[in-house]
Amino acid sequence: MKTRRRVLSFAMLVVMLFTMALSTLAAGSGITPYYNNTATTQDTFVIDENGLARVTFTVRGYRGITTRIVVETKIEKLVGSSWVAVENASWTDQSTLYYCSSEHEVQLTQHGTYKATVTYTVSGSGGTADVIVRETQNTY
Repeated sequence: MKTRRRVLSFAMLVVMLFTMALSTLAAGSGITPYYNNTATTQDTFVIDENGLARVTFTVRGYRGITTRIVVETKIEKLVGSSWVAVENASWTDQSTLYYCSSEHEVQLTQHGTYKATVTYTVSGSGGTADVIVRETQNTY
């Protein structure tokens, strides 16, 4: 009788843990952070076969809430274990509208691993300014 209860208790514990693990995995990809002044951000970083690096971004706030957007974009090259700024590959875009988008290009002179960092600072009446940092790596 005791053995049967122990087996049943253990089986229930395993089922419960399995159910929790599945629901955690299912919810993991659906969590989106909430920002005070930012509705969406999207950016891409591509390097073509000739070494032309292109970073594009779009950021949207909320009409009537978002008052200022500053987007800082930079490209760095991996040298050893450190990231080194690529010359002429740093840009700042600003807007007083509730949206902003841009595209920047730079010709790379060396093969290697590169990283684009796009930092969005979105201010408005929604509360504290949102600072959102996105990094994307690419190899040429």
